[in-house]
Amino acid sequence: MADDQQSDSQDDKTSQRLTKKQKIIFCGIAAAYVFNVMSFSIMAPFFPVEAEKKGVSATQVGFIFALFNLVNFATSPLFGKYLPVLGAKYLFLAGSWVAAGSNILFGVLDKIEDRQTFLIYCLVIRSVEACGSAASMTASMTITANTFPNNVAQMMGILESFSGLGLMIGPPIGSLFYSIGGYSLPFYVLGGMSAATIVINIFLLPSVGANMTQSGSIKGMLYMPCFYPAALTIVVGSGCLGFLDPTLSPHLTSFSLSPSLIGVVFLLIGGLYALTQPLWGYLADKKRNTRFMMVIGLWFSTVCYLLLGPSPLLKLPNELWIVIVGIGMTGFCLGCALMPAFLDLFISARWYGYPDDLATQGVVSGLFNSCFSLGGFIGPLLGGYLVDQYNFQWTSTIFAFANLSVMLLLCVFGLWEFRCGKGRRPPWIWLGDSPREEENDPLLGNGVTSPAIQEKLVNA
Repeated sequence: MADDQQSDSQDDKTSQRLTKKQKIIFCGIAAAYVFNVMSFSIMAPFFPVEAEKKGVSATQVGFIFALFNLVNFATSPLFGKYLPVLGAKYLFLAGSWVAAGSNILFGVLDKIEDRQTFLIYCLVIRSVEACGSAASMTASMTITANTFPNNVAQMMGILESFSGLGLMIGPPIGSLFYSIGGYSLPFYVLGGMSAATIVINIFLLPSVGANMTQSGSIKGMLYMPCFYPAALTIVVGSGCLGFLDPTLSPHLTSFSLSPSLIGVVFLLIGGLYALTQPLWGYLADKKRNTRFMMVIGLWFSTVCYLLLGPSPLLKLPNELWIVIVGIGMTGFCLGCALMPAFLDLFISARWYGYPDDLATQGVVSGLFNSCFSLGGFIGPLLGGYLVDQYNFQWTSTIFAFANLSVMLLLCVFGLWEFRCGKGRRPPWIWLGDSPREEENDPLLGNGVTSPAIQEKLVNA
């Protein structure tokens, strides 16, 4: 027993030291992460103005932006399912190439004069770009989980920092190149840089997968009860971030802030979110208390969104410093809820008998990306609608109670699943027979449950 503990301790120390190969792989994935996110954010400063010149309404422009997340939501699970058959490296490179090509094609749309034709091509190219981005992001998350099995959450946290970097630098870079060369130049530059990164990644990334004939099981994963609290956490957390995109700027304008200062405020929330992701990932990997971290993150996010208004329920004065405190705390706290959810899905999958292989990693990555994109689609649309119907103060209060509701659900589910502290409930599935005859079978050390349970899950 002592030898086993000593071996585990040595493995933990080894896992903390990254090899040169791992560092090179991570750099390639991180660069692709930045360009993928920039594909979404680079057009924000100038595209609405150009679209308006073509006669496209603000609602239609909003849907062009929202379509990116909607297509990501629909296609990410499918890419995750078939990733083991296609190969993670192939899917990553192919998706990145499609996204890069779509960026370049988007740069020629200003040559179209007819409003309807312009709108149709925008929607089609944006959908194709989103498919490429979904494939690339799902594959990159899978390669990360496969390459860093002992540091999954920490490395994903660092990748989220690069994602935040892409969101932050995309708009100013888009504005810079737009002022230099007009509508087309930002898309040409981004597409060209993405293509150059793809060529480099051909040589950097390992060939992961492509030798498996069986795809992952999305249906089996959806049968796990523990999937839904984690999925709701991801959707609500992402939705809360997305809600601020179309609504925070008008709210800050009411405090007589200049556009430059409003930009600084957006950098505050994005910067804190990006900088703290590695911390939350490290703590999740180190402590493995993913549910506890998600509960704490959701609780403090509830407080943040009550301060953002500030909420009429708090009866606080409508002062800027209160809103700034809420914004800063939001960037810090939402990551505590979101990042552990990714690792929690892996832990739950292993508990339910799924092997820690490429098929499981692909499905989990696809579902996480899908849930995050769903929140990114719902948040701006629902937030904008509620602000129009009520006001920012009450809308932020509604989002605060969404965080609180998911937190309470996590608490109740945790008490049920861990039987009020008596140990984790034996694996069983929704919409199928509960394997009560296996209730006393222990979970094997390699993360595989009894054959009867595993057969039910794999065949689901």
